[in-house]
Amino acid sequence: MKKWMRYIVLTMLFVLFSPAAFAAAQNNKAVLTAGNDSVSVGLNLPEGKLETITSLRLKLCVTVESGSIKEPSFQFESTLKSAVKDAEIIQETDGSYLVDIILSGKADQDIFENSEYAKLGTLSLNPSGSGYQVKVEAAEFEEDAGAAVKYMDGSGVSEITVPLADAATVTLKDKPAVLQSDFNKKIGLRIQSKKGSRSVNFEWDKIESADGYVLYEYGSKTNGYRAIKTITGSAVTAYSKKFKYASKHTFSIRAFQRAEYGSQKFGEYSEMVKVTLSPDKVKGVKVKKRTKTQISWKKVSGAKGYQIYASKKKNGRYTLLKTIKKARTTKFTVKKPKASKTYYKIRAYVNGDNGKKKYGEFSAIKS
Repeated sequence: MKKWMRYIVLTMLFVLFSPAAFAAAQNNKAVLTAGNDSVSVGLNLPEGKLETITSLRLKLCVTVESGSIKEPSFQFESTLKSAVKDAEIIQETDGSYLVDIILSGKADQDIFENSEYAKLGTLSLNPSGSGYQVKVEAAEFEEDAGAAVKYMDGSGVSEITVPLADAATVTLKDKPAVLQSDFNKKIGLRIQSKKGSRSVNFEWDKIESADGYVLYEYGSKTNGYRAIKTITGSAVTAYSKKFKYASKHTFSIRAFQRAEYGSQKFGEYSEMVKVTLSPDKVKGVKVKKRTKTQISWKKVSGAKGYQIYASKKKNGRYTLLKTIKKARTTKFTVKKPKASKTYYKIRAYVNGDNGKKKYGEFSAIKS
């Protein structure tokens, strides 16, 4: 630890404690959350502590119960307001590691920022092999004194040492080196896109041993897959994403497991599944009648053609009047209207992968 940092720490240690503040802050807790070969470290605001907290000191003990790790490292949260951010890693004679975390800021640098919780940073365990088991827990400042954290408020003259009630402990275990049988199974992927929607809904088979899934889109131009979404957690088996109207896509998915050093192991790709999205709703429909009835509308992007329906009643039965097979055509003339007053509605279509037309929503009804 640098000399100027040690000076700040020693200054904090020799300031007189405040008994009143000590008594009011008994229910303080450290929050340790296990991740992938790492632990997220945070603190809850001490109960009854209203002043701005500008400095604190917390110690963690890292015990290797099986396997081996390299020296851990600590990365502070980038949003923390503090002039001093220091984490000294000390290897003890028994092979464990002591992580001494120190924050010290100016009078206006509130670590908690008017919140009841502050994330301090992430402790990376840096395993040197598979099959490890590591315990991380809040450590004591003095022997047999119990785990605690030291605080100082914005005045710079009032320090308190607060015991950590129910001091957090987490144990991280490496996943088995051998892939489970269900991980090697090819996933079944199902895709649905409703008429008139540009959302694609994905569903797939659950893989119990997976840490998550990666959804891919196949590109014909690049002749390869592009990852469009990483889903964390084996229990999540559905996802929805919006694309352009009247667009065509090919998707696949595969499971992954986290491995050592942050790498990943992947299962097999699913079968490729194709989908064609319906075109957008026809807009701007106009009907003009003189000796003949002329219908016009705005061009729909990506559409291959249009269908015009007619009815004698607005809410009656509509029949197909005309199929327009040219996308650039946006006008049609009715030479002999069926009645003195006729209602019209139009929808666009695209050609699907299975040879069937896929239709968009009908336009507003015009007469």
